[in-house]
Amino acid sequence: MPFLFVDYDQGVGGEYFCANLSQSKECVTLEYTNYKNQRTKVKDVFNQEFLKPNPKIVAQSSHSELYDVVPSHRNTELAVQHLKDVRSVRIANPQDPKLWQYVIEQRILKVHLSPEPNVEYFLGQLKILKETAVDPEFIRKVNPDMDVLSLRLLADGITPTELSRAQRLTEIKSQLPWAEPSHNYNCVIPCEDLFFNTESVKQKLFQHFGIKVLGNWLDQYHNKYSAHLT
Repeated sequence: MPFLFVDYDQGVGGEYFCANLSQSKECVTLEYTNYKNQRTKVKDVFNQEFLKPNPKIVAQSSHSELYDVVPSHRNTELAVQHLKDVRSVRIANPQDPKLWQYVIEQRILKVHLSPEPNVEYFLGQLKILKETAVDPEFIRKVNPDMDVLSLRLLADGITPTELSRAQRLTEIKSQLPWAEPSHNYNCVIPCEDLFFNTESVKQKLFQHFGIKVLGNWLDQYHNKYSAHLT
């Protein structure tokens, strides 16, 4: 069976999607952990390599009878170039302004304002930041209790003061929806459907991949958004 790449940008709940999609009978079940900041982290066959800006790909064989679900940040085209059999679904960024701002807020809370959940992820974050760091000595100034925002500022050669943190958060909040990748995905799920039309999501997953979504886990997207609005 093919690898099933789930391509998305931070803030839309992509790892939660992957973890629960993998519970379907047509997929290999992923190991995952839910953390206090409401973030889900999964362990896929590539150990989250395709979530990194510059993946170091070691070819793997997919399961003979089930889909291997793989989370990805805009690296599906690269996967197609290096792996034998890849199918793909893209969770598109929202066009609705209010929903986009919610996604940005989730990105800030779960990614930027949270420390990495354990030493493994902390060291992984440092390795990623080191590739493009303006200040190569920033690693001497970090500790595992720092949130990711402070780590990224240090890597950029900026001392994480109250002012510099506020300025960076303002920049993030003012971002417009990013242009969608040009890759020809097998299936595209608008973020609006993920939050407001779960039946459409279920139908697309079955139509394109023969995957039957189990349970009502998709309802969590709408429920959390509704709670946020109130």
